[in-house]
Amino acid sequence: MADDTRNTGMKLLVAIGDDRVRDSFAQALADYPGATRQVCGDSTEALRLAVESRPDVVLVGAELGPEDGFQTVQAIIAQVPGVSALLVAKNPVPADFRRALRAGARDMLEIPVEKKELFSAIEAASAVSRDKRTALEGLTAAALAEEREPARATGTVVFSTKGGTGKTFLATNLAAGLASAGKRVALVDLDLQFGDVAIALGLTPERTIYDLVSSYTEFDVTLMSDFMLKHSSGLHVLPAPLYPDQSEEVTLADVRTVLEVVSTGYDHVIVDTPPFFEERVLAALDWADRVLLVGSLDIPSVKNIKISFTTMDLMAYPAEKLRIVMNRADSKVGLDLSEVERTLGRPVEQSVSSSIDVPRALNAGEVLLLSKPTSQVGRQLAALVEMYEPVQNNHRRQFGRFRRR
Repeated sequence: MADDTRNTGMKLLVAIGDDRVRDSFAQALADYPGATRQVCGDSTEALRLAVESRPDVVLVGAELGPEDGFQTVQAIIAQVPGVSALLVAKNPVPADFRRALRAGARDMLEIPVEKKELFSAIEAASAVSRDKRTALEGLTAAALAEEREPARATGTVVFSTKGGTGKTFLATNLAAGLASAGKRVALVDLDLQFGDVAIALGLTPERTIYDLVSSYTEFDVTLMSDFMLKHSSGLHVLPAPLYPDQSEEVTLADVRTVLEVVSTGYDHVIVDTPPFFEERVLAALDWADRVLLVGSLDIPSVKNIKISFTTMDLMAYPAEKLRIVMNRADSKVGLDLSEVERTLGRPVEQSVSSSIDVPRALNAGEVLLLSKPTSQVGRQLAALVEMYEPVQNNHRRQFGRFRRR
């Protein structure tokens, strides 16, 4: 027989059409410990009560009307999550047991039923109901948590171990290009000593990453946006510290927090970095979904890319995380892209040509992709953006509409 503790608060619904049989079950169940009971005599009332009160166990007579007990059980199970059903019948035949199982009943009992057998069946059905509802609650909680959890941005680190390769130029054009294509984009300048992302975009910082982390130990993306510069393309920029000595105040923990927080508010986060490995750069590389390794057509640059790959292989980065972008790729210096690819054993994903327009755009604080979208370099930069988001022709035409204000 069921124990009092397990059944406290259990709800039973009895739906039997025959008055005498219904009264007999109601009297027997009066002795069932810790349960509340509802009793009715037709299928319409049974379904209404089940939907309203959500019983743990329903006990249904096969002869119920106007819908029979099998149809009633099927309807209740469809509309009351987690309920368990028992069917009772006089002189059931084997086909009735099969129908009961197809309807979703836990068991079928033959009338008359001994109290001990009845209570045992109810206890087993109640245990199944509890398990069902626990599982349903877990699934619901997980679904709600997934809905509440903000989508994480695609994180990209632009990196090179050699200065002068054009990291900042590529980072600013990629970020502004994605923003002008309608994406929410943040650009974080993690070259903490000598970062010039803001200058390259023609922006004047008042507050920087240093001011953010020195003022707050906890913050969200809304607060962080107050420290970010707004570019005409729609891009948000978190600048590097204004003075080199402030870089030491930005700790490894600060960098990890900034990257995790900014990831919750944007579609893409681009990170520009200094040309060397150090712990804060390593934290960004670990965080990133993609790393763009920037090189140029000279032996020292190719050597450094190869060293970078070796280092990142030791850190167990997957091959698809690392992408090679060659800047000034049409320089006539005795190397070509095919030789670089053979040397590195990896393909060059994108290449950008040399052009006098590049230093002119940097000096003017303009984004070349937006100011000269139809130029050769502009088209190559658009192809870099398309590694992330397909850019329709109308967006390409719109690139030229954005200028520094």
